[in-house]
Amino acid sequence: MKRYIAGVDLGATHTKIAVLDLRGRVLSKDTFLTKKYRKDSLIKAVAAALNGLIDKNKIQKKDFLGLGIGVPGLVDFKRGLVFYFVNIPDWKNVPLKKEMRGITGLPVFVDNDVNAMALGELRFGAGKGHKEVICLTLGTGAGGAVVTDGRIYRGADTAAGEIGHIPINENGPLCNCGSRGCLEAYVGKDYFLKDVKRGLRKGAKSIVINMAHGRLSGITPELLQRAAEKGDSFAIGKWREYGRHIGSALAGIVNLLNPELIIIGGGMSGAYRHIAGPIREVIDEKAMRIQKKTVKLARAKLGNDAGVIGAAELVKISAARGA
Repeated sequence: MKRYIAGVDLGATHTKIAVLDLRGRVLSKDTFLTKKYRKDSLIKAVAAALNGLIDKNKIQKKDFLGLGIGVPGLVDFKRGLVFYFVNIPDWKNVPLKKEMRGITGLPVFVDNDVNAMALGELRFGAGKGHKEVICLTLGTGAGGAVVTDGRIYRGADTAAGEIGHIPINENGPLCNCGSRGCLEAYVGKDYFLKDVKRGLRKGAKSIVINMAHGRLSGITPELLQRAAEKGDSFAIGKWREYGRHIGSALAGIVNLLNPELIIIGGGMSGAYRHIAGPIREVIDEKAMRIQKKTVKLARAKLGNDAGVIGAAELVKISAARGA
């Protein structure tokens, strides 16, 4: 009898690996820095971490329903082929499903990481009971997923949902994807911190400098969140700008897709209380009357485990459909 699922959240900064039961509960997990590895060594590191969890928990591989992997890039879901990762070099046209199955011996299912997160939130989190949903994750990049009639919308090449690469300024800054003015080029972590440090170098006053012990290199999104919570006007203003950029992209999506719910997750969503108001404000300013009246905002509920829980849900759904 199959009792376990392996879930992998292969992020641009951290990779998380977990063993879960069929109810989506995390039984054991591990994590490591993604950027320490290139393509081949990263695949081997994932397999080694998974084997370590299996050995630690004294589980037989025959008891696994499968391995689900969420990756931050464009994926051919049917073939398990990763076209490329915007924020991870050396990954182009990688047959990840085939390679991981060869190493682990498990049935493998691969999808975009936000699609996986959306599946988890629909089943266990903020999306329960909803069928028309947009998911946005904020971290190193800005990822998206579109859910319509309760199922992931994949598009003609199974590559739909790239909300982070919606242009919000046709003459804006260069994005890692090669285009200009993408949402990600304003709200991706590194872009955001670069803008914050630029403002401080120009003389903006903020307690965040003291919090970082006078070192601009020590400024993090977490410090900016704490500064905003202490009432620092510079930090509050930067989070407000951040939220308004997101609102501009989402207003167009609201008009186009008429969702009932937008779920916001990822590491940068720790500042949700500071960005939700500005996001809603811009949606109300720019979206059409019927659509903006319908849509609600919510923060993702599954936290740091959202990716591995969603990857496990991907396995259950795919196995049930015979994928």
